[in-house]
Amino acid sequence: MSERSINPSSDHLVVRPWRDPLIERLGHDTLGDYVELFWLGILGPTATWLLRRLAVVAVAHPEGHRVDLATTAAALGLGWDSSRTNALTRALQRLVMFGLARHVDVAVAVRTVVPPLSVRHLSRLPERLQRAHALWSDVDNSTALAIALDLEPHEGSASISASAW
Repeated sequence: MSERSINPSSDHLVVRPWRDPLIERLGHDTLGDYVELFWLGILGPTATWLLRRLAVVAVAHPEGHRVDLATTAAALGLGWDSSRTNALTRALQRLVMFGLARHVDVAVAVRTVVPPLSVRHLSRLPERLQRAHALWSDVDNSTALAIALDLEPHEGSASISASAW
């Protein structure tokens, strides 16, 4: 099986974390707002939710954990048929294509910290998200979130979270 494609040959997949010290230092938490605001438009919703689901498993079981693909597909609102290409397999292949998962031995390594978007990927986002990305800071991202979500920032307001809308 090549590094660029993952096609599960059974109804299970062993998931483990993809350790990358540079990305872990410079990147963004897979479960954070950055993924929802900026990677979502690149990956699509199914691949984004699959990434998040697998990242939770990888963090909880760093030694690796066997995931039932039919159950995972159902949890994401997808059908599952191991005899053909399906939405879950396509989403997994998208994660590989964008460097967020890879085949390692008999497992799939998944990033628990995602890299910042490349210039090429940023250029595909709507202008509002490009502006928000330029202002993004993991320390204070309220202005970037307000721009990305088309909200007016209010003085003294509580911090905004992408998942709150």
